[in-house]
Amino acid sequence: MAFCKQVHTVRFTRLLLLACVFCLTACQAAGPERQVLYLTCSQGKQLLAYQIDAETGALSEVQRLDLPGPGGPFALTDDGRHAYAAVRNPARVLPFLRDAVTGELSPLKPSEVPAFPTYLDIDATGRFAVTASYREGLVHTFAINDDATVNPTPIQTTQTEKTAHASLIDPSNRFVYIPHTTPNAIYQFRLDAATGKLAPITPIVVKGGGTPDRPQGPRHYAYHPELDRVYVVNELDSSVAAYAWDRRGGRLQRFQSLSTLPGRWDGKNTCADIHITPNGRFLYASNRGHNSIAAFRLDDDGHMKMIDTFRTEAVPREFAIDLAGRYLYAAGQQSNKLAAYAIDSRTGRLTRIATYDTPEGPIWVEPAALD
Repeated sequence: MAFCKQVHTVRFTRLLLLACVFCLTACQAAGPERQVLYLTCSQGKQLLAYQIDAETGALSEVQRLDLPGPGGPFALTDDGRHAYAAVRNPARVLPFLRDAVTGELSPLKPSEVPAFPTYLDIDATGRFAVTASYREGLVHTFAINDDATVNPTPIQTTQTEKTAHASLIDPSNRFVYIPHTTPNAIYQFRLDAATGKLAPITPIVVKGGGTPDRPQGPRHYAYHPELDRVYVVNELDSSVAAYAWDRRGGRLQRFQSLSTLPGRWDGKNTCADIHITPNGRFLYASNRGHNSIAAFRLDDDGHMKMIDTFRTEAVPREFAIDLAGRYLYAAGQQSNKLAAYAIDSRTGRLTRIATYDTPEGPIWVEPAALD
């Protein structure tokens, strides 16, 4: 009798382990089955598209386009039908028609714009583009025409301060924030989805943390997929700050800041980019100088706890997480390489799985779903 009970216990344990493995695989596989990864390169003046192998994370190049100037930010419409890239000298926004099956891009008529967009985002309706221009300290909103081209005359020009770094529209299509490094400030705006115009939120400026001698310097940010939280990577003091987000009024209030560096590091470093896994469990930020990706676990209330830092290519200006949350791709702006990592779904730790040569100056990484 005791032997039978032991056999049943062993069988139950095996079934439980199989169920856990199945659950883990299902969790990792959540998201689109087929994806493409886009990469723009500055000095190389090219835009590349790679198909992502869902099982291994390996990349296969499917397209390489020459750009008419140094490549910059890249954005897609929510429906995935069109994509937009910014280039320099002169400042232009290039629209593309996108093949939903292959991910290949067909160029449309470019538009010359008043200032180079350091950051570019398309609103949820696909009717407006919002840009931030670093050197000029300007925020522009542009109308997108019926043929998907950008009207070169802005709907609105808003002067903020120099070093405007990002203009990521929130998932509800109602708010946009403009972080600035040297004034150590985040400008808060409400977006009118009917007109494309921005209106300041009171207060219009949220000061970054840090000290007068070592300000944080907000640069890029990410919205938590479920919680009322916004996370900002700070360029100047190498930190990530968590903000409580009032979804009704749009106001931000900082409640936590953590360093992106290991305690023993005393070299020069500036942070660049930030992303969160689709399930909201892990956050990653890039270190330029330490040349690493810092990983954090997010608890149920949105507080951060550092996991570790993971070595990557030199000057990781931009990186991206695939839409299933299984892989991370980091571009080494100085090394001209793209590093691919598998994300451990239980721990958030990164394991490098491949490294790819790129044209000179890889500067923007963006995933998208395929049909």
